[in-house]
Amino acid sequence: MAHGKQLNRYHLGRWYASYRFLIAFSLLLIASLGHYSDALSTPYASSHLFILFLYFLLSAAQWLMLRYAHIAASYQLLALFIVDIGILTSLSFASDGANLQVSLMFVMMIFTASLLLERPKALTVTLVAVICVVYQHLIGSLFDLSTSINNISNSALLAILFFCVYALGQFSIRRFEVLENVNLSQAQELRRLQDISSYILDQIEHGYLVLDENYHVVLTTPAACNFLGISPIHAYEKQPLYSVQPDLFDFLHLEQLVEGEKFQFEAKQSLYQLQIRIQKLRIPYQTLTLLVLEDARIINQRVQQLKLAALGQLSASIAHEIRNPLAAIVQANELSRESDATQQAMLSQLISKQATRINRIIEDTLNMVRNRDTSSTFIDLESFIPACLNENFANSITKMNYKIENNVTISFNEDQLRQVLINLVRNALHHNQSSDNNIELEVYTQHNHVRIEVRDFGSGVASSDIASLFQPFFSTEINGTGLGLYLSHSFCEANQAKLHYVEQQQGACFRIECLRVHHA
Repeated sequence: MAHGKQLNRYHLGRWYASYRFLIAFSLLLIASLGHYSDALSTPYASSHLFILFLYFLLSAAQWLMLRYAHIAASYQLLALFIVDIGILTSLSFASDGANLQVSLMFVMMIFTASLLLERPKALTVTLVAVICVVYQHLIGSLFDLSTSINNISNSALLAILFFCVYALGQFSIRRFEVLENVNLSQAQELRRLQDISSYILDQIEHGYLVLDENYHVVLTTPAACNFLGISPIHAYEKQPLYSVQPDLFDFLHLEQLVEGEKFQFEAKQSLYQLQIRIQKLRIPYQTLTLLVLEDARIINQRVQQLKLAALGQLSASIAHEIRNPLAAIVQANELSRESDATQQAMLSQLISKQATRINRIIEDTLNMVRNRDTSSTFIDLESFIPACLNENFANSITKMNYKIENNVTISFNEDQLRQVLINLVRNALHHNQSSDNNIELEVYTQHNHVRIEVRDFGSGVASSDIASLFQPFFSTEINGTGLGLYLSHSFCEANQAKLHYVEQQQGACFRIECLRVHHA
């Protein structure tokens, strides 16, 4: 930091030396042409030309020294002000006292000394200048006893001004140092944050590529360079995409970039098959496009791993659910050997009941496997729901009330929607404990969404069980398989719909929410 401060002072000193050279040349030229100010027309005016010529030579020599001889810079800067004090004092003496022009040059010299020199040296320059200005009239009085008291008072005022200018210069240099320290600390913090950001971007597996409106690469990460088969040097340069990765440029240039869209891409110069996700970065005065690059093979591997993990969890759950009825069947079979006819009939009924339970678990599991290909169709709920209820709940139709809004159409797989409605209505009929109230099925629209609600008036779902409602094999019933709500929830997700449990004062309410289809 100290070296940087010295270097700044050296460069400022060169500018000040150039300023002195121009001032000396201009004053010498004016004096040589005989147009020098009347303020300098004194009995000692004959010495002006010599002093200015000397000032011109010294300023030129010092400028050349600072420009080409980079040695003892601090002493060269001090020499500038020593020469200035001598020359300006001589001009002041020759002018029979300090005049406006010389005073301004003194002020500029003191202020510059406060900026370029250390504080003790700057104070010494100021004190010497004050002494020269205040006491130069004493020397003048040796040659001219007519020195006026007015010059003495002007010199005193000028000395006070010099101290004020020195104080102002010191205050300015302190403020500059504070600002310099703040800027330096901020620059160091920015560099540290940039290093951390670069390290993080180097470690992540995803590649990031930022493009502007003209398809120029604004930012890219090493992973993106690796995925796209381009040189890592482009991670630090802004270049057109068509010169960096022409295949990707041709693909993006022909496609309309929609935020959130995903697509597969494979470049000729790359060995990777990529999945690219598009995001928009909206910053002031500019909209950038962020391309998130991922290795499609790794994504497929992860999906496969998730499938295997889900299959393992499902298999463990099925084994757990089947183990209990199987144990009951084995035990009942052993007991039936030594039982009488009545006990054998009871045990046979128990075996049949447990076998039926196992069959239901297998059927529900197969339903999860079936209908993998979800082909949606437009369903008019006003006609579909009554037909579904009459077909599957003919004996219980009097125990339910339904209210369906007119002209409501959704996009859903017909078989899956039928299965979801059967599961929800069957649960509602089973848990409805009020003989005065039938279960209710209501269809209505809210904004652009359709809601299908099935309500009963039973005891509802306990607060502790709500979080587990849609998990596989969760059931509060002894004979329940716990797959009905899980299967219904999965069917709704496959059709871009949602199945919620809605808490109410009495009973339970399940709501299917999906987008409404508007016909042209």
